[in-house]
Amino acid sequence: MGEPDYRRAKIILTIATLVIVTALILLFVYSKQFFAPSFKVIFFNVGQGDSTLIRFANGEKMLVDCGPDKIAVGKLGEYLPFYDRTIDYLLITHPDLDHYGGCVDVLKRYNVKNIITNGDTKPDDSYYQIWDKYNHAENANEILVNNPTTTIISGASLNFLSPDTDFNLGTASGGNNNSIVFLFKYNTTTILFTGDMETVLEKEIINKYCLPSGEISRRETSSTITCENLDADYLKIGHHGSDSSSDEEFLNFVSPKFAIISVGKNSFGHPSLRTIRKLERVGAVVWRTDEKDDIIVP
Repeated sequence: MGEPDYRRAKIILTIATLVIVTALILLFVYSKQFFAPSFKVIFFNVGQGDSTLIRFANGEKMLVDCGPDKIAVGKLGEYLPFYDRTIDYLLITHPDLDHYGGCVDVLKRYNVKNIITNGDTKPDDSYYQIWDKYNHAENANEILVNNPTTTIISGASLNFLSPDTDFNLGTASGGNNNSIVFLFKYNTTTILFTGDMETVLEKEIINKYCLPSGEISRRETSSTITCENLDADYLKIGHHGSDSSSDEEFLNFVSPKFAIISVGKNSFGHPSLRTIRKLERVGAVVWRTDEKDDIIVP
């Protein structure tokens, strides 16, 4: 190669380098603006499962459940900048695969600072053994929620209503009815997260927080009594809209404006038409992830 050709190649290489560097800088600046901290709650469409990202105004993040598989990690990549690999709080409502099956992949990709669970274990389950291994290796701060408490995170209050050792759940105890249930409040946004809560747990919560005297009949409650501990504009419907959840008395106390059903293709009949009808009767607008894809609040 002659001297002019060498100089031409060097100039081209320099220009190409400058173009690439400029593009990377612009991409970084754009991503900074696009992903600038702002309060949002995103109910991911993860198929038949649950996963919700809470982005706080100060930049902190909470992931409530991880769905059945690694799709939740892909969703996080859509809503978080590529350079952000931190999840401040991972809350697992209960260890069913459709709620925590993707949590190992979350731990592999992100630095998780705090892990909140109800304390349930499944030592004989092969996936739980893998989860337990990665959970310990993460060395995150472990927070156990096994009785009612209120926690403030990034200016939001999380009023944990369940689990509660005082509840009389009979043969329905454990599993779905040991789900972490909490009322989330931030400024004017109120969301009731329910995990896979079924009607037996709904009734125990109503009896403790809405009818402490036990003297008011069911017929009277729907029109005369409000319940500050349950009242929410947004209700994450329990157990993917199963007819084993969402009793009408419970829905009346919550009085949601919007009902969010996290559901995908399944053989269980979720969501139940009966549940949909009950939601319509209480005046809630029904949003389904299998129809609307990701659902963003507010």
